[in-house]
Amino acid sequence: MKITIWSDFVCPFCFIGQAHLDAALENFEHKDDVEVEYKSYLLMPDAEYQPGRSYYEFFADKFGMPVEKAKKQLKQQAESAKASGVVMNHDIAKIANTFDGHRAFQYAKDQGKGTDFFKRFYAAHFTEGEVLSDTDTIVRISEEVGLDGEAVRSVVENERNTDKVQADISQARQLGVQGVPFFLVNDKYSISGAQPVELFQQALNQIWQEEQTAE
Repeated sequence: MKITIWSDFVCPFCFIGQAHLDAALENFEHKDDVEVEYKSYLLMPDAEYQPGRSYYEFFADKFGMPVEKAKKQLKQQAESAKASGVVMNHDIAKIANTFDGHRAFQYAKDQGKGTDFFKRFYAAHFTEGEVLSDTDTIVRISEEVGLDGEAVRSVVENERNTDKVQADISQARQLGVQGVPFFLVNDKYSISGAQPVELFQQALNQIWQEEQTAE
């Protein structure tokens, strides 16, 4: 069974969705036969890091609401994430462009570390407040998942893997993906959003049974 996931490091529901999928796989009888593949998606392609601008201010501007209302909504989001075992520190989280991070991800994927890379970058953004558009930061975090830092730096500084990132986004568009996370199982069963653990469990079992019957 293959699960393909379109996602972005700065997508809160992607972070939660990954946690839910992990929990579902823990109790899935055939988890050793499951392959997970991440694909790039740019949630905010025009985003730029602005020093001194808080996550709450960005959120308030983006959705046209007072900062206090943004704080309240994000606090609720953090509480919901906590119940899923995910830590979100909006007080220190920083909005940044993720294109360079996705270029590095494509290299990580070629090295067999794509999923590890994504999970680490989720936490770097939401939990640790890292600036994911900063080259030195990308290199340092990439090294933490076992990648060659200089190779990652070369990818970012020379804008390599742009075609691979764009190919992933184009594929998502062809599939009609309107938002992330988007999960595609065995290239034909789709699940959209950070669904509950129980739904993932039900889907995994049902798809496995259907695929076995079809053989």
